[in-house]
Amino acid sequence: MKTQTILCVFYTAVLSVYTQTSVAETDTEIIPEIVVTADFREQELRLVAGSVSVLSEETIGKRNGQHIEQILNMAPNVNYAAGASRGRFFQIRGVGERSQFKDPLDTSVGLIVDGVDFSGIGLVGTLYDVRQIEVLRGPQGTTFGSNALGGLVFVESNGPTEEFESSITTGIGDYGMWQAGAVLSGPLADGLQARLAVHQYRGDGYIENDFLGRDDTNGYDELTIRGKLRWESSPNTTVNLTGLYVDADNGYDGFSLENTRHTGSDEPGHDRQESNAVSLNIVHEWADDFQIQANASWEHSDLEYGFDWDWSYVALGGVRGGENNARDRDSVDIDIRLISKESARIAGIADWVVGAYRYTRDVALDHSDRWEDDWGFFPSTFSSNFETVRTAVYGQLDWPLSDRVFLSIGGRLESYDHSYRDTAAVSADPDDDQWGGRASLEYLVSDDLMLYGSITRGYKTGGINGEAVAGADPVADPVIADFLLQRLAFDAETLVNYEIGMRGSFLNQSLDLSVSAFLMERDDMQAKAWILFEPADWKSYMDNVDEGENLGLEFDLAWRASERLGLAAGLGLLDTELGELTVQHSDTGLPQSQQGRDQAHAPGYQYYLSVNYDINSRNFINAQLEGKDEYFFSNSYNIQSDSHRLVHLTTGYTGDQFEVSIWGRNLLDEDYQVRGFYFGNNPLKGWVKESYYQIGEPRTLGVTVRYSL
Repeated sequence: MKTQTILCVFYTAVLSVYTQTSVAETDTEIIPEIVVTADFREQELRLVAGSVSVLSEETIGKRNGQHIEQILNMAPNVNYAAGASRGRFFQIRGVGERSQFKDPLDTSVGLIVDGVDFSGIGLVGTLYDVRQIEVLRGPQGTTFGSNALGGLVFVESNGPTEEFESSITTGIGDYGMWQAGAVLSGPLADGLQARLAVHQYRGDGYIENDFLGRDDTNGYDELTIRGKLRWESSPNTTVNLTGLYVDADNGYDGFSLENTRHTGSDEPGHDRQESNAVSLNIVHEWADDFQIQANASWEHSDLEYGFDWDWSYVALGGVRGGENNARDRDSVDIDIRLISKESARIAGIADWVVGAYRYTRDVALDHSDRWEDDWGFFPSTFSSNFETVRTAVYGQLDWPLSDRVFLSIGGRLESYDHSYRDTAAVSADPDDDQWGGRASLEYLVSDDLMLYGSITRGYKTGGINGEAVAGADPVADPVIADFLLQRLAFDAETLVNYEIGMRGSFLNQSLDLSVSAFLMERDDMQAKAWILFEPADWKSYMDNVDEGENLGLEFDLAWRASERLGLAAGLGLLDTELGELTVQHSDTGLPQSQQGRDQAHAPGYQYYLSVNYDINSRNFINAQLEGKDEYFFSNSYNIQSDSHRLVHLTTGYTGDQFEVSIWGRNLLDEDYQVRGFYFGNNPLKGWVKESYYQIGEPRTLGVTVRYSL
């Protein structure tokens, strides 16, 4: 019944829009063409047979966001999890991780920044000088493999220019916020251009630590340096080189016993990421036969994530101490592909792509915690090393069946090999072969309307339950130890996505609309599970769950209503169900089935509306509204966020060289939660279990000024 309802709504929406707008005549401006770059070939957004949102540099600027977490709600059915200084993990259509502590982790939603895979370490998602962000919903099994089971966030910064340009940006805001940035771009020699962007952002954050008398324990200190070179080494060869340095040294003091923005931590935590990365892209045009693309990247990141154990202080009845997870991560990937051109088409009409990929990553963890109270001092340490190697071959065939009907078929075969070792003498070497693919059919009803249907299959590598196995005592309880040892490694997850959709331009190409309906079936879904050993011994571990389902609708709209008025809107509807998952009841400790419950971080609806009005050729005002339904924070317990709606406003002046904007985010100062836990942590209440929440950004106001030289 749910599937039928979704399809009926989808069909009615498409029919209504087409019949009402395809014959209308207006004098409004045409919406500029948007190009998607994350696929094998650059392609106009209106011709993409899939659910994609593109957030432009102008859109990012109107929000005045500093980090990707502040603009992701502009894309339907996209969410993020905090539990840190920033949202580091993303969920698309309800699929995606929410945190990482000791155990190694592969992500379900990828993050690519200028050709470098930063999946799972999202602090690098700063927004200065970013050209556009592409959000690809649904599995990208052919193009990106394991890290894109649920979708992909693709960030591309501005490239070098053929003419010299430069700019300086500065800004201030409340909560001690300030920023300063500069861009230089232009030619260095004949056929050689460069671009350099440097940006520093700092702020005290939105927390007051009453115990320490400080207002910066959850503050921000983020430096981004990005350099790009484009070299046309010959008429047929172009070399693009990008270097990226991000140093985020942020505080983490986001939770309080009273669920307010006033904390009492005696040792507030931190959230740090220092990343160095280089990406290389070489494109060679081999006559009229094919294009050769060689892509390579290297990334090194030092990560450190720590927090106060109890968010309180000893005199209150708490303890002194906390946990720290320091990771050293290195990764290298190489991707080489051949892309057909006109003379190499099969039968003279079918384009093709073939390629090979190799990715290696090494992550070394040094974990430490300490607990100090009236009974003594209890430190502990734990170290692990996790290596992964992925090798893949892939291909895609794009075949025109007629002038208006196009068939695309692609596939990817990937082999992965993991190696895990830790200081608790736990070791594992899981390996497997997985495949992903895509088949889509497009029908061009007219030059301005395209219908499509697709089936895509994605996959995500298996993993290791190192922490659970390391904590099991084979002497004290050999049954538990044996049970968990058998589950040291959990299997890969696969996902099949069925989707139908339309993309169209109406009202003399002043209105762009995309609508999609999807059904996602998850097999061997990776989820946290609990097992009970009599009389009352519970152990948690990651396991594979049968029968997960995600069903929904997505709308994206951009309308240039007049020369002065522009509107953009997005809507995501989502219905999800967990499969056969048994957990520990939060209060009774008894087994509780979660089967049929909504999946975590999967709100039933999300919406976004932006209205931009040009008062004259120089001045504008932009108002934005976004909202989100309540959602569960975890698959293992049943506390939820509140539904919320946020209002943002920006007004500004744009001159030939000088730009200024006055902005406000969350103008109604609504409290909303971005992470939640349920456990006992308050000594004043006898450590009884309660719900605890991290609260999102309050009302913030500021001014940003940009001067182009």
